[in-house]
Amino acid sequence: MEKVKLILHQHKNTYSDFEYYHLHIEKIENNKSKNPDIAIESCKSLIEGVSKSVLNRLDITFDEKKESSGKNPRSVQWFFKKSLEKIAEKSEEFEASFVASSGQIINIISEIRTKRGDISHGKSVPKLVESSPEFAEMVTNMTDLIVSYTLKHFFQIDTTDKDKLDYFPKDEENPTEDEETIIKYNTYLDESQPDFPISTTSYSQLLYENDYDEYETRFYDEFLKTLQPEEDSDETEKEEPKIIVEVSNPRIEHLVKEFFADVFWTDERNAELTVFAEKENLKEAELKQVINFYLDEEKEPFPDSIKETMIDRPSLLEFRKIKKELTQKIIEFAKSLNNETK
Repeated sequence: MEKVKLILHQHKNTYSDFEYYHLHIEKIENNKSKNPDIAIESCKSLIEGVSKSVLNRLDITFDEKKESSGKNPRSVQWFFKKSLEKIAEKSEEFEASFVASSGQIINIISEIRTKRGDISHGKSVPKLVESSPEFAEMVTNMTDLIVSYTLKHFFQIDTTDKDKLDYFPKDEENPTEDEETIIKYNTYLDESQPDFPISTTSYSQLLYENDYDEYETRFYDEFLKTLQPEEDSDETEKEEPKIIVEVSNPRIEHLVKEFFADVFWTDERNAELTVFAEKENLKEAELKQVINFYLDEEKEPFPDSIKETMIDRPSLLEFRKIKKELTQKIIEFAKSLNNETK
């Protein structure tokens, strides 16, 4: 995966959160020969993860939680195709149609992951069908080419986040889909202030012109959620369990020494999580994801994931001041949970 690693290294300063994908790359490279199906499964995860990250930054209407769960979660092919379309909208040099032709290859990778994958879909032993190291090598090389080309053109787009929202449509007679969403958002803001005292301007426009950060925050954190129907929590796809096992063979240790989330989160630990979240003013669901990552990967959580746990969204300057202390508190809390028998 040398091409992807090089691209990530070249843009680590502006897209530091993409360093997360080195975890996938490491798993791919460590398993190509020893555990081919894990390498192939990790290739699928890398493609899907990068596609979602691109959509999160280039599509203001993209709701990852809704599209990834529920009764009909989207396939990796859907995420991949949508991400190519968004890059093509902003990059004339991007050969979206050519790259999209590899969608069939991704479909095959996804099918192999479902039939032979060792992690997300645990298999009984002995396995009846297993991919060869040569096939895993070929899938790895193709993934390296596809993902590196996609990231190269995505990183060339002049944005490290979603584009700044435009208050007025560029064409009032024929607004685009994104512009229609903004029009609805402005109406939503204005209706939230029925007694707004200024007659010469609207509340939404005043907010946009004088406090854009608040305008943008309410759009992503508040308004977009009103456009999506809530999924029945019972229908949400549950995280596949992992297990903690002591082994003596270092060649397979990375396979079985995994974090078993469904078993770990007992009623007692969930109760402690609630108390800790309330004390630190954090979101429980996001906090649990951070703890799962830390206990699974044994690495310090990424700053963006720590920030996502905070109920009161701080400014960049404020977050820099409290980031280290809050991260340490969460890590110590995770360790205390992991050391207890519940």
